[in-house]
Amino acid sequence: SGNVNIYIDSNGIAHIYANNLHDLFLAEGYYEASQRLFEIELFGLLAMGNLSSWVGAKALSSDIAMHLIGIPQNAIMSAQYLKHNYPTIYSYLEAFSQGVNDYINTLNYRDLPLEFKLLNVRPYYWSPEYSLAFGEYMGWSLTSGFNDELKSALLYTYFNYPEINEIN
Repeated sequence: SGNVNIYIDSNGIAHIYANNLHDLFLAEGYYEASQRLFEIELFGLLAMGNLSSWVGAKALSSDIAMHLIGIPQNAIMSAQYLKHNYPTIYSYLEAFSQGVNDYINTLNYRDLPLEFKLLNVRPYYWSPEYSLAFGEYMGWSLTSGFNDELKSALLYTYFNYPEINEIN
């Protein structure tokens, strides 16, 4: 609704200036999607327990694990809670989502990041639930303790030993 300026400093860090928070979050969503669309969508699917929709049955165990941990369910409940009790905060999540989706709408097949073409998938539309699930997944994955062992076990379940060693 107003002017938005995105300044990239000499370190490559984006600084977003807007007249209001709605425009700021919308611009952030657009800019983030323009820089990391495949990454945010991949982690969104992972956190929402829907990675198998892109990579097939190999990811089914990961999808089940996310649902057992409860990340997708918590994201959906959190979104509903915010929408009803903190509508302003929810509106910022919607603005971010709109920015991501506005960027997606600018893409034709030629402009898609290579990863989408290699997997033969199209970007899906972002929603507040994906942002909340991604945040919860990041919090969960940054906790100490069993995380490294669980992650290794999940990776070895999907791939064979030489493939995992290439990733690590």
